[in-house]
Formats: sequence, structure tokens, C-alpha cells
Amino acid sequence: MNEYTDFTTFTDYGVFDGDQHIYEPATVYVDHLAEKYRDRTIRPVEIDGETALFAMDRRLPVDNKLSECYRPGSLAEMLKSIKGGPDGAGQYQWMPMDPAFVEPEARIAQLDRQNVDAALMFTGSLGLFAEHFLTDDELYWASSWAYLRWMDESWGFARDNRIFMSPVISLRDVDKVCEQLDWMFERGCKTVSICPGPAYGRSPGDPHFDRMWGRIEEAGALVCFHINEGMPGYKSSRSSLWGQNPTPTFYEQSAWQWMWAYGEVPAMETFSALIYDGLFGRFPGLRVLSAEHGAEWIPNFLVRMDKMRGMGRNGPWLRGQLPERPSAIFKRHFRVVPYWEDDLEQVVDRVGLDVIVGGSDFPHSEGLAYPTQLVDHLSFLSPEQQRYVMRDNLSQLLGVG
Repeated sequence: MNEYTDFTTFTDYGVFDGDQHIYEPATVYVDHLAEKYRDRTIRPVEIDGETALFAMDRRLPVDNKLSECYRPGSLAEMLKSIKGGPDGAGQYQWMPMDPAFVEPEARIAQLDRQNVDAALMFTGSLGLFAEHFLTDDELYWASSWAYLRWMDESWGFARDNRIFMSPVISLRDVDKVCEQLDWMFERGCKTVSICPGPAYGRSPGDPHFDRMWGRIEEAGALVCFHINEGMPGYKSSRSSLWGQNPTPTFYEQSAWQWMWAYGEVPAMETFSALIYDGLFGRFPGLRVLSAEHGAEWIPNFLVRMDKMRGMGRNGPWLRGQLPERPSAIFKRHFRVVPYWEDDLEQVVDRVGLDVIVGGSDFPHSEGLAYPTQLVDHLSFLSPEQQRYVMRDNLSQLLGVG
């Protein structure tokens, strides 16, 4: 198989990668947290000679290992073995943790070798867990601050204007999230992430959250919805209605859950809510990036949004009927990182090039071993258009380069 350390490049220019990841140390919360919270936050616990993760009094149902990681780009090899028949049930390929996945200086050197000028960097699993497993609000906010302090001290939010971290923020308390946003933006943060799905009994486009959206717009920051569990209760409530396990681990989800309770479905629901609720009329400077939901859903999604706008014309509208088609709003305010295996030619043909931002999902197994290799899947575009997807679109979104 291709080995990511070969650092093959497929472009003669440095790219702006719209989807890379870090891995966090197991003690990321504990090390930056007040003593009174340390035995309840997300933490490693040794049990029978192995390390488990706990949150509050619950052992977390996770598939990840703490001392190893997936080999970048190895999913393709696993899929080949699965296609070989029932005896070829492929397994993820594990490897020792590469220092470049956990240390900023090593990562900068790795970006240099990959021909990546800048990357939008998303958290590892530990950075996603707090919203879902810390149900005590006081504990959550203390732990969330601990994570942000760790990120600021270790990686920074815009390291060398090349690594742009996108920490997850919570919508469970507007005052508290605004305090965090002010703190992050003072330290150069250019992008934040939000879990898809309803926001604790409200749409995230509800004017209740306008103070948060206003701060993000004023800072010129990019809002990211990266693939993640929907907001707390999203999967469990849907799954229970269909007789599914309400709390499967990531890789134990049923085919039905992968299709209807995870991935692009909660993302589409969220994006349509933001548009129907008139968020972009109130905040015309907001920009949203969808990462790792793929792109093939976009054309039909836009058709459906436009149609349902008409069907719902006599229903309630938070800020009045929209003055233009939802599809036009989406094309202006949203950008999408596709899967490398998507049929991008038909997506671009139906919705235009501006929507697409290149991303590799490096160093995850599902992504590309070589971040620049996405250009191989853009052969239907001119060299100038390829460069726009691989570099210029994200550069403009981040206001750098």
C-alpha cells in the first residue's frame, strides 16, 4: 500500500487543506483542570493493565486506542479485503503514534514535506467527547476551558498562520460560549466547530443564539460542522424509535444508523434550519464549512430546500419568509469538503465550483495518505479550477495566503 511517509506530491504548488486532524494526550482535560473536577472529567483510568477512558462515572464506549493510531489512508486497503468475501473481513491497520500527529513543530515539518502550505485542523476524539459525555453543566464548562487552555498553550489557534485549529464550542449556554469566543478570538482563532443537530431544544438558527453568531461574524471566523455525533440525544432518540441500539460505539453502528442518524443527515437538517431561520439575513458575513459529510448530497438537498420553502409558505417562519431561494443562500454562505471518492464532476456541474473546498482527512485511515492527491480526482477541471479547489477557496475563507 502507499506509505504516507513517502511524501509524494501531486501538485506543483502548496495546497490549503480543508480537513486535517490532531490526536490529543489522554490527560488533555485532567492536566489543565482544577483538582475538584479531575476525578469526574474525561480521564484515563487503568483497569486490569489497560487504559480505559471515563467521563463522570461512566466508562466511555470507544473504539479508539490511546497509544496507537490508524495508518493514514489505510481504509482503501481494508475495503479491498472486505470485497474479497466473508473471510476477508478487513481490519483497520494500527501503527505507533507519529509525533507529527501530536506535536506542532513536527506537524509543521510534516506539512512542508507534504506540500501543504496551510491546514484547517480538527480535534481528535477527545476533543469531541465533552459535549456528549459531560452532562453536568458545571463540569462541562470547566473541562471545556481546560481543553481550550491546553490547545492555546500547545498548538495555538493559528500556528505560524499555517495550522488553524477548530475547537468545538457548545450551545448549551449562550453567555458562557460568548465568553469563550471572546477569549479565543483575542488569541487569533479563525475557526470554530459546532456539533450538528438541534441545540438543546432549539434550532441553532434561533435568535436566542444571535449574540454568539454576531461575535463569530464580527471576528470574521469560519464556522465548521465536521462529521460528529449529533447533539446529545440525537442518535439515541431516533434509534430507540426504530428498535436500534441507542448507544452504539462508532464502529458498532448499524447500517441504518450510519445512513439516518449520523453523517450528512444531521448536517442537512442543521444547514436547512440555519437557512430557513433567516440566520444569514441577520448575519450576512457568516461563512460555514461542512467537513467530512461528503458532497454528493448537495444537488438534491438544494432542490428539496427550494421546494419545501414553497410547501411551508403558510407555516411559521422565525424571521419571516425568505426573500430568495434557499439554494442561493447555500451557495453564497456554505463551502463543502468532499470525500475523495465522490462523483465531483456531477456535483460541480449541478451546483458550481465555488461550493467545493479540497481536504484530505489526513492522518485518518478514511482519508488520503498524500493530501495533494485529491487533485487526481479533479481531472475534469482546468488547472486554474483545480488550484481554486485545492488552495484558493480556503485561502479566501480564512483570509490568509
